[in-house]
Amino acid sequence: MIRTAPCHQFHIQTAIIGAGVVGLSVARALSKKGHEVLLLEQSNAIGSGISSRNSEVIHAGIYYDKNTMPLKSKFCVEGKQLLYDYCRDRHIPYRRCGKLLVATDTEQRDVGLPKLVDYAKTNGVHDLQILSKEDIAVYEPNVVCTGGVLSPSTGIVDSHAFMTSLLADAEEHGATLALHCRVEGGKPVPINSGEKGSIVLDVDGEEIYCDNVVICAGLATDTIASSILSSCTKAKEDGSSSNNGNRASSSEGSTQIPKQYYAKGNYFKLENQKAPFSRLIYPLPDPKGGLGVHATIDLTGSTRFGPDVEWLDKDTDNPDDIDMNVDPNRAESFYAAVRKYWPDLKDDNLVPDYSGVRPKRLHPALGNVDGNGSNHPNDFLIAGPEQHGVKGLTVLLGIESPGLTSSLAIGNYVAGAIE
Repeated sequence: MIRTAPCHQFHIQTAIIGAGVVGLSVARALSKKGHEVLLLEQSNAIGSGISSRNSEVIHAGIYYDKNTMPLKSKFCVEGKQLLYDYCRDRHIPYRRCGKLLVATDTEQRDVGLPKLVDYAKTNGVHDLQILSKEDIAVYEPNVVCTGGVLSPSTGIVDSHAFMTSLLADAEEHGATLALHCRVEGGKPVPINSGEKGSIVLDVDGEEIYCDNVVICAGLATDTIASSILSSCTKAKEDGSSSNNGNRASSSEGSTQIPKQYYAKGNYFKLENQKAPFSRLIYPLPDPKGGLGVHATIDLTGSTRFGPDVEWLDKDTDNPDDIDMNVDPNRAESFYAAVRKYWPDLKDDNLVPDYSGVRPKRLHPALGNVDGNGSNHPNDFLIAGPEQHGVKGLTVLLGIESPGLTSSLAIGNYVAGAIE
């Protein structure tokens, strides 16, 4: 069922805000568990936010230090297998094409690559193969490097077909999709109000009473969550006890949610040259916060390069204000980055393609600061009542790469945490 008009006041067991790949995965997992699920999406289609603007890569689980990024390392490895199995069973287009992670100098070869292999082994990824530059030349003759690592379990997927299938699964188990429904905010339901539910959402000026709310709204997650949590703070300041009955029993709960910051990633596509690679080609991770300007092939055989890392101002609050156009002037840095491993790239053959925005829990202007100190700011944050103190509320923050790969695992985790 698809709504195209504002929602009217009613009660629902579980509302999920955001119909991107993670929201759809949560909806699927909860509806299969028997929950009455309402999936709220402000756009006119599913997966039209940050889920539509990525590389469509199925990651192996190489980059994530288990000590500082336990959720990314866990969900990426679990989600990879779940995703491959799902695509095979549902006939979703995908290809297990493999990836070469290449070093472009001796330090990267002798220090950087072994470090990533160690991360991968700790995460349970044991299929990596360390290769010499001569080995690389056999796999990908157009690559120039000092050595590399082959990841055979990395792949690519048709993310839109995947999301469409997730929606079909959720709806088959009774979930309802409501499009054109913008969540303006919400607040805990006062215990003495006589109303059902733990949280009331403001959706286009109408009220929806919910037992559970899962916020996985991408770039807008922190704003929506803060609206709900700030009402608790205001009630405290006013000396009101009406909201306290819907607070979690944990004395550790805090009414603060870390702010998300935005890192734009731009892509350029290759034109007027034959596609040079049969696999994904990745340099070592970018110290600015990304995985480096890598070469991605899609299921049609086209090649694109990106994303880079373009930090937006730390005070940027409204995702709707972000200019998603790719600045052609950024091509200069792309040529320099790509030619480190593919020097045969010719002038004028990179054309602006599209951009995406990563929700980050840190910003270089501020340093590695976590708003509530619950875990490392490079990791995902899934905050339930134990973290923020509001009954029935689950908040998913910083769900960037490897969010697509991790989506099914995240959905199962969230469903398991909600009664």
